[in-house]
Amino acid sequence: MTKPNTGELNPQESAASEIKSYATGFIVSLLLTVGAFAALLSDLPSTWKIVLICVAALLQIIVHMRNFLHLSFSGGQSREDLLLVLFSVCLLAIMAGGTWYIMSDLGGRMHQASGSDAAMPEAPTR
Repeated sequence: MTKPNTGELNPQESAASEIKSYATGFIVSLLLTVGAFAALLSDLPSTWKIVLICVAALLQIIVHMRNFLHLSFSGGQSREDLLLVLFSVCLLAIMAGGTWYIMSDLGGRMHQASGSDAAMPEAPTR
């Protein structure tokens, strides 16, 4: 007798499906990375290079979310997945913005100190 199809995969099929997902993600990620390097090394104008690299980066993010993190925004867990991604983006924005603020403030203070006449004494002459 055969088992009725319940819609769930057996462990071998599940493992094969997972390996296929990882392999597909790896190959697509590798192609996107090579494409970004090819765009950088080509004789295209700078604006085209930036656009191609940004598009490759966005596609790379989508590939990683789908194939490696197994996030799909359709189905029962889509709300939790969306909240997870939004929270991660919020944390990254806070960290990047804070770093930008600290470094620009530090840069302003460094330039302010080097602009004064008393900042650097003259070297002794022989």
